[in-house]
Amino acid sequence: MFWGGILMDEPIIRVFETSNWILGILVFYIAIVVFLGFKYSNKIVESDDLALAGRGLTLPFMVPSIVATWICAGAMMGAAGEAYLWGLQGVIFDPFGPVLMMFLVAIFFAYRLRKTGYATMVDFFEIRYSRKMGILYMLIQIISATGWLGGQLVALGIIVNLTTGFNMLLATLIATAVVIIVTYFGGLWALSRVDAISFILIIVGLFLMFPVVMDQVGGIGNFITRAENWAGLPTFSLVPIIKGSPGYLKYTGPLAIMYYISAWSALGLGDINSQVLLQRLLAAKDEKTAVRGFAISGLFYLILGLIPIFIGIAMFSYGLKLPVDQTELVLPWVANYLLSPLVGTLFVISLAAAIISTVGDNCLIVSTLLGYNLYEYLAPGVTPKEKLKMIRISIPIVAMVAMVIALTFANVYNLIVFSSAVSLATIVAPYIAGFFWKGANNKGAIASYFGGLFTLIISFIILLPITKDVNLQNELITSSVAIDWAIWDALYMSLIPAAVVGFILIFSVSYITRELDRPKPLLNAKGEVMDDDLFLWSRK
Repeated sequence: MFWGGILMDEPIIRVFETSNWILGILVFYIAIVVFLGFKYSNKIVESDDLALAGRGLTLPFMVPSIVATWICAGAMMGAAGEAYLWGLQGVIFDPFGPVLMMFLVAIFFAYRLRKTGYATMVDFFEIRYSRKMGILYMLIQIISATGWLGGQLVALGIIVNLTTGFNMLLATLIATAVVIIVTYFGGLWALSRVDAISFILIIVGLFLMFPVVMDQVGGIGNFITRAENWAGLPTFSLVPIIKGSPGYLKYTGPLAIMYYISAWSALGLGDINSQVLLQRLLAAKDEKTAVRGFAISGLFYLILGLIPIFIGIAMFSYGLKLPVDQTELVLPWVANYLLSPLVGTLFVISLAAAIISTVGDNCLIVSTLLGYNLYEYLAPGVTPKEKLKMIRISIPIVAMVAMVIALTFANVYNLIVFSSAVSLATIVAPYIAGFFWKGANNKGAIASYFGGLFTLIISFIILLPITKDVNLQNELITSSVAIDWAIWDALYMSLIPAAVVGFILIFSVSYITRELDRPKPLLNAKGEVMDDDLFLWSRK
């Protein structure tokens, strides 16, 4: 250890001296958010206006909306904590996985998806395969987005409570009410503007914190040459190496290979069909904006995502001692103890703004899936104005259900969020095959979905005892932490055999049943067969 050690005689996070200022600025920010909701309400005439901003999202608003949706407070704080523990190997999942995903979407999917004119990604699975596949996709998206939404609401309550002493439950209730108002009245028009403000605040907060931390550790040069992490891994290595030998995090051999591939692909591939992000693509004003929006967002997310990572590594090197199950408090600790009162206040506000953006975006996504797709299943032939009414009815219901779930079942929140990565095992293979291979059919897609899910469950049952043995051998962590780590390790490793089975089944079953189940062509929203132009640069 160098630069001395910090003894945690004081609480990890104490109430800020500027707590009243934090509350006052938050009230002002909330007022702006509510104002934007009412301001853009006059643009909402039908469902596309609320859910897709009238398909008029321009690049200056699309990029902040994508980045702000993803770089939520949980991502920033979680990445700093994982880097504190494992160095760069611990943060391949995020931000490197999402950066890969954004570039993949920009290169391979954005152009053609925007040309389809779909309202949601459910339309793709229903048109290309069947209504059953559309429902299966929608189910995963609703569960994952609702879990993400609820967790962010509670995260906001925790941050406000820790930094100001304000009642956590009351803060969560207020945040829920604000999100309902801005989403109900302004939809994506207002949320994209809220995202832009949040994006600016995130940049300001991170770039104010970073130089202070680097100064504490003797400058960037000293930091790079002497950086360490809790696990003693090669700090800046993205390749699977443990102390000079092949391995990833705590594992060697086949387990390390599966875990390493999963780290890149769980979100790097698992979220390429995420409704939360692709809503922005479908809302882009044209195909060029969709492609450029995701490419630029990937670049911004990489730059911004590296800052909390370097801060987490720097604080371990600095000597900060945190319990391994509370390392996500690295950034709030820095804001509390190292930053000036003004800068610390601004950083807390940026965290809160990031959460509000993420919550609003997820609330709109789930409500759109319910009010647009599910409502159309139950009442065929409904008009766009009737869909708008149902989406608006869904918004307060979704927000309140998410809040209740997160407050009541906080211990299973991580399992709910994991369902977003489960798409790698169930949905990704049918999505990629349906996009690029004309031979993919419904029977192959259904077989891929359930075959991948079954393989995921079986693989988890087989791998869990092994990962438990590995983690319980670590004398530096408690048994409860070891079991928690073992569960997540086994779950993520299981994604790889599940995804492999999914890809095998979509191709093999589709080929075998090609005469019994004729593949459907990819149609646009108007029912027209799509041309063969897959990419922006391949236009005829």
